[in-house]
Amino acid sequence: MKTVIQHPTYGEIVYDESAWTGKKAISIGGTPLEKLSKKEFKMQNGTTVTANGGFLQGASLDINGEKIEVIPRIKWYEIVLCVLPFLFVVIWGNVTALCRIIPIVGGAIGGGISGLFSVLGLWGMKSVRPTWLKILIGLGSFAVTFGICLGIGYAIVSAL
Repeated sequence: MKTVIQHPTYGEIVYDESAWTGKKAISIGGTPLEKLSKKEFKMQNGTTVTANGGFLQGASLDINGEKIEVIPRIKWYEIVLCVLPFLFVVIWGNVTALCRIIPIVGGAIGGGISGLFSVLGLWGMKSVRPTWLKILIGLGSFAVTFGICLGIGYAIVSAL
């Protein structure tokens, strides 16, 4: 994911992080920085820049003791919207009385499905800016998780 911000001192800062490998590339003022290690980069004037965090949890750069936020930290409502499908499926799927009402798969299968869609929902929420769209993506992730676990639950019940 590529993020571009404007800083009053350093000008345009471009932070690019690979979604698959986590490799980071940074350029400040149109000049790419030399990579020293996984988290440390070197500007042309010799200043060391330290990259902290990542796309999902939020990223910042430390330049001469100044902390510059490149990607905002995860918000409380994003965490709630991501944890909600997982908790719902794990709790509902393991309570027999609730599964008699609406049979959804729980346990390892439901936990794996809900965990996958929770992470995908978080990734989707971090990719957009408007809060209403983040909430919509979180609720969509919940609906897809519920639908898949419901379908598997009905398939298991009909097979018995």
